[in-house]
Amino acid sequence: MKRSTILRHSVKFAFAFSLFLASALDMAAQDQPEQSAGKYPPVPVPNTELRSFWSELLGQEMYLYVKLPQAYYANPQKIYQAWYFTDANRNFPMVSNIADIFEVIGPVDPELIIIGIGYKIQDMADFGAWRTRDLTPTSVVSTDTSWATTLFALFGRQLVVKSGGAATFLEVIEKEVIPFAELNYRISPVNRGLGGYSYGGLFSLYVLFKNPGLFSIYFAGSPSIWYDEGVLFTYENEYALAHKDLNARLLMTVGEMEGDQMTGNMIKMAELLKSHNYPGLTVETHIFPGENHQTSYPSSVMRALQVLYNR
Repeated sequence: MKRSTILRHSVKFAFAFSLFLASALDMAAQDQPEQSAGKYPPVPVPNTELRSFWSELLGQEMYLYVKLPQAYYANPQKIYQAWYFTDANRNFPMVSNIADIFEVIGPVDPELIIIGIGYKIQDMADFGAWRTRDLTPTSVVSTDTSWATTLFALFGRQLVVKSGGAATFLEVIEKEVIPFAELNYRISPVNRGLGGYSYGGLFSLYVLFKNPGLFSIYFAGSPSIWYDEGVLFTYENEYALAHKDLNARLLMTVGEMEGDQMTGNMIKMAELLKSHNYPGLTVETHIFPGENHQTSYPSSVMRALQVLYNR
């Protein structure tokens, strides 16, 4: 595919996905001056807590959306595995409730604490700008321009969008998010999981190649492997040249209707990883028939819990 065609597809993809962002639940509603005119109470997400901390690395306040097992406080001696998820401002209610579906009859082993990583935002324009900054590994001017234009059209705010902050965000997770979570909750330092969708899936794979020991379980839903002319393939090759093993369990998913570029890149990445015969690596993929980028999102989370956590 020619570079110009890739850019056109990327811009259209970005705009379509931003419409999805705009229609999503604003998880920072407590920062808004009005909630249903004060007439009705907000609908809570069961067994959840909202925590905040100041990120010295980013210079801003961050939110952690925490979904606890139902009996967390009734079992004060029990230690739990944690699944860290990006894009919590948008996806936390969905991920949390999907996890709850598996616990309707009773606890499922392993019981998970889900840590959604999000931001203190004014509206979803902030979220769109900051996720682009934090989940992309390289700076791409066309991406910045496209997102700034799209966010202005949707929210009427002129924001500076600067891609390429994945290295810093990885440091935030390693040095700020994980220590905060493990200090405040009974979380095991082993068998950590990382999950993300779209740019979040791109980031999950970035972490896999740049700091694979930080997590042992990886979920990359509809990962944006196309980003910056497939720079992830460069990272994959660099890792393969320097290492003989990769100790991780990885699931990648995509919707059939997302197109050959998305599907092909996922298959190519899976085949490359399998070709190295890393003793410690397990790679699984799934293509959802008839699903597109929006509709395969909940299906991919369900699949991740099934495959990676034996639900």
